[in-house]
Amino acid sequence: MKQYAFLLLSAVLALSACSDPEPDSAPPATATSSEHPFSGVWASDELMLVMESNGDFYLPSDDLRQGLSWEQQDDQFTFRYLDSNALRVEQRQVSGQLDGDTLTLTPLSSEPAASDDETGDDESETSENNDAAAFQLSGQFQKHPAAVGFLSGQVQLPENAQLPEQAVLTVTLLSDDQIVLRRVIRLNEDSSHFPFRLYYPADAVKDDAQYQISSQILAGGGLYFQSASTELSRHGKGFDSITLPMDPLMNDSETLRGALVWRAGEAVFTLCNSDQRLQVSGPQGESLIADIRKDMAYPEQPRIAVISGLRKKIPGQQEGTTQAAISVESFTLEGRGDMQNCQLPSAELTNTRWMLSHLGEQAVDVPENGNVPFITLNNGQARGNGGCNSFQADYQQDDASVRFASLTSTEMACPALELEQLFHQALNQTDHYRIDGELLTLFDDKDQPVASFQAVYL
Repeated sequence: MKQYAFLLLSAVLALSACSDPEPDSAPPATATSSEHPFSGVWASDELMLVMESNGDFYLPSDDLRQGLSWEQQDDQFTFRYLDSNALRVEQRQVSGQLDGDTLTLTPLSSEPAASDDETGDDESETSENNDAAAFQLSGQFQKHPAAVGFLSGQVQLPENAQLPEQAVLTVTLLSDDQIVLRRVIRLNEDSSHFPFRLYYPADAVKDDAQYQISSQILAGGGLYFQSASTELSRHGKGFDSITLPMDPLMNDSETLRGALVWRAGEAVFTLCNSDQRLQVSGPQGESLIADIRKDMAYPEQPRIAVISGLRKKIPGQQEGTTQAAISVESFTLEGRGDMQNCQLPSAELTNTRWMLSHLGEQAVDVPENGNVPFITLNNGQARGNGGCNSFQADYQQDDASVRFASLTSTEMACPALELEQLFHQALNQTDHYRIDGELLTLFDDKDQPVASFQAVYL
C-alpha cells in the first residue's frame, strides 16, 4: 500500500465512529465457543471471515479491506470494514443461517452503505462503487479454524506518556522488510498499554522464514510513538505473544525562527543560519502557508516566520520512511522581503542546474512525456533545455545584472513548443536576478518577475 493511502486510511479510521474493542477481551476466533456459535473462522473458496465473540471482524485474505466489526440481531448481520480503494468505512447487511459448521450469508441490499465519515471525490465514485460491488459478503462458509494463524500482543507506552487525540495504532507483520500484513486500530482509552491481534492466512507464514513486527501511533498526520522492528519467536505454527515498547518521537513545544521556502511546490521551514529543514504540518500549518502565498512579491518568495510548535516525525513519501516536521501551533510573519539575520543554504548562479518552476506568475505545467526546462550558466555561456529542444546563449553578468543574447535552439517538434517559446522570451526580457537560498528569480527592466527556478546542484 502506498504511504499516502495508508495515512489517509489512518485518518479515516481516527475520525470514524467505529473502532476495535480490545482484542484480549475475547478468546481468539480459532477457539471453539458454545456461547457464541457464530464466532469463529469461516472460509469459502474466495474469502475468509474471522468473527470474534467481542464483535471484532477480520478479513485476513483480503489485501484491499480491513474488517472492523460485526453485529448480530436475530438472523440479520451487520459487517463494517475499512476499504483502501474508496478510502472510507463501508457497511454491509446480510442475513445469516447456521447449519452445523456451515454459515450461509445472503445480502439484504444490492449496494454497500458508506458510513458518515466517507471520503473521496466525485470523479472516483463510479470506480469505487464498482470495486465495492465486486466485494461479496455472501455465500456458504465452512467453519475452518486451521485456515488462519494469529499473533497477539500489546504495545507499551513510556512512563507518564499521554496519548494524543484521535490516535491510531498500526501494527505491521514483516518478513525481510516486506509487509506481510498490517492492521490499523483506533485508540479510545487513556492507558499505557494497548492490546492487538493479527490474523493471517495459514499459508502466508512459512516455516523457514524469519518474521518481525513493528508498531506506530499516529495522530493528525504526525508520528508520536514508534517501536523498533522486533524479531518474533515461533510457537508451533504460530508466534509467541509479544510486548512492544514504544519510543516517543515528539519533543516539547518550542519557538523557532526561519524562512518558509518552496521545494517542488511544497512549503519547507528552513531554520535561520542553519541547514535544518522541517516540513510544515499541524493545526496552523495551512494558515501559515496561505498567509504567505497571498502576499508574495514574486512566485515562491521566501518569508521569515517565527513559529511555535512541536518538532515531530511524519511518514515520508516512501513506505517505511520518516521526515522531520514542525506542527505549527502559532506563528508571526516578519516583513515581506526582509531576510535580515537569516542566512539560508544558498546556490550560486553558476555551476548550478536551475529547473524552471514559473514563467511570470504562472507555475510551469510540463506536458506529458515532456522534459522539465532548465538552464545552467558558466563562463558567459548559458545552456539548457526548453522542454523539447536544447538551447544555448551568451550572457553578461555584473553584480545583480544579467542579460542574455544570441539565443539559438534546435528545432524538433513536440508538445512543449509553446512552453519553450515562452521560456526563450523570458530569457530575452531578463534584466537582473535575485537568488533566495535555492530560488533564482529573473526580472525584467520594470522589476517584474519573468521566470523562477529551483536549484539542482551539479
